[in-house]
Amino acid sequence: MATKPLSLRVPEEVKAHLEQIARRFGASPATLGADYVTQGVRTTQHPAIEFRQTPAGRMAYLRGVRMPVWMALQTVEDCQGSAEEAARLLRLPILLFKAALAYAKAFPEEIEADRAAGRRPLDELDTLVPNHSFLRV
Repeated sequence: MATKPLSLRVPEEVKAHLEQIARRFGASPATLGADYVTQGVRTTQHPAIEFRQTPAGRMAYLRGVRMPVWMALQTVEDCQGSAEEAARLLRLPILLFKAALAYAKAFPEEIEADRAAGRRPLDELDTLVPNHSFLRV
């Protein structure tokens, strides 16, 4: 995707926190800032979607529940394409599944990448998250 420069002014404290977070994730502050702006715009366009940091990276989630968009989409697919059946099965509002479908339609490559990342074995994720361990039962 082509990018365009954008100049922003933020408080010094915000800049320092952005730089600290970028170092922790091994990214540049500019790249991380661009990701945050992009996610903010997407959240405004798709208010039922929020972004969360996961061991596999930042992912789109259904707002207010512990379900990534890719998993909501997978549930709809498992229910023969019925968002209504997926909502009934998981006892969640149908609007969340419709929001997931709309977001997935707008950003299909992102959702497929999230789906692939979400299905990675824990052993691979261990190497992605420094100073983190997963509870295995």
